[in-house]
Amino acid sequence: MKPHCRKTAAQRPLAACIAAVLSLAAPAAMAATTWTVNTCSEANTGSGTIGSLRYAAANAASGDTIDLTNTGCSTISLTTGGGGAVSLAQADITLKGPGKTALTIQASNDRVLSHFGTGTLTVNDLTVANGYLHPAFQVTAQGGCIFSYGKLTLSHVAVRSCRAQAVGAPVRGGGVYAKTGVFAKYSDITGNTASNSGANANGGGGGIFTYGYAVLGSSTLSGNQAQTGAGGGVRAFRDSLTIASTISGNIAMLGGGIYAQDNLNSPSDTFTLLNSTVSGNQALNIVGGAWTNAGTIHVYNSTVAFNTAGSATGPVSRYYGSGFNVNDSGAYYTDINHYKFKKVTLQSSVFSNNTSGTATPVADDFGITRFSNLNLVPISGQSNIVFGIANPFQALPGATVMRACALLGPLRDNGGLTKTHALMSHSPAIDAGNTSASGLSPYDQRGQARTSGAQADMGAYEVQQNDIVFNAGFEGCP
Repeated sequence: MKPHCRKTAAQRPLAACIAAVLSLAAPAAMAATTWTVNTCSEANTGSGTIGSLRYAAANAASGDTIDLTNTGCSTISLTTGGGGAVSLAQADITLKGPGKTALTIQASNDRVLSHFGTGTLTVNDLTVANGYLHPAFQVTAQGGCIFSYGKLTLSHVAVRSCRAQAVGAPVRGGGVYAKTGVFAKYSDITGNTASNSGANANGGGGGIFTYGYAVLGSSTLSGNQAQTGAGGGVRAFRDSLTIASTISGNIAMLGGGIYAQDNLNSPSDTFTLLNSTVSGNQALNIVGGAWTNAGTIHVYNSTVAFNTAGSATGPVSRYYGSGFNVNDSGAYYTDINHYKFKKVTLQSSVFSNNTSGTATPVADDFGITRFSNLNLVPISGQSNIVFGIANPFQALPGATVMRACALLGPLRDNGGLTKTHALMSHSPAIDAGNTSASGLSPYDQRGQARTSGAQADMGAYEVQQNDIVFNAGFEGCP
């Protein structure tokens, strides 16, 4: 079931949309059967509805559940000799584990799960790890640990230490490839790699690659790499991208943390960043944090900081922001009667400590890639911090932004499910946020009350009245 956020974004508050997607359950099963896995053997053995994982995968019908809560061990290891990846031909199938720290399904010389159905693969409460996909010369590599020809839903899942490697062909998804959409909540996608060499060395999505929508709630994408492609954390092609999570420490050639471009051109295609932290991502070329060309863009109650890129400028009027960049492709102007603008709304967010350049890094927090001398990307909203803009031709409305150093603490566990940057003493973001705009969340990224003081704070972190805020330890700005 696809989250209904994209087409109703104008009518439904963004915070309510995030809450709705986090509450989604797995697709409803019709006449479902539960298959019990009672062994950690990778052999295809069993009887009735009880047996190994491969046995259940081979015999389950669409809509069934494979129950791995009582396997009697902590690891299921797949080998090439045992048949390689677990093949799931069902349209809809659910794998249910005992907890992501209690059971790991891992491989060594193939991916772990291959879902060839056009419905939804749902994975709950387990870890998928150590997949290594390396197809033959000039064959595209898709999904180092998980491949789905349809949609993928992850809940309380870890996908880690997976690799997808291609030679002379594209690579798509070091950890996860899902053709039509990805929905992940309370999950960690970490330490995965998408790499290729030779002709057609492109693609990307170190953590996640999808041609459809992506929704990430209370999750972490960290330490993923796509050094020959785009989107170290996630690469999404079209439809919509909705994030309420932490995207940190990812590396790519383009769009170190998030690359949401390609076919995202119409106003109905949306990019939403709400109660999120995008931090410490690196682009070897341009745009370290997040890069999108969606028609409608919202950044609410979020912190985009400490992202780096190798370059800030390009030919003609093409300038890039290392922290957050909007591409104006799809916005056009032919004459006074024929024009189409993109729409960007920034509310109570912090863009700070992002830099471009290698010899002498410069502050570069926000930018717009312009393909003409016309500004086709109007920006609205209020109560934001944007410290530095490398593009000399880019101006943000004075009512929308404050040009100040945010004085952020290091990325760390400040409570809640994901890491954040605390606001240090004297931060201009404290009690300076917006409290009235539609769509703002009543909670910060940690789940703490959004307004704790005279007024809400800017960014993903709300200083609470009983917090101890230190004068030392914060990070200055370039």
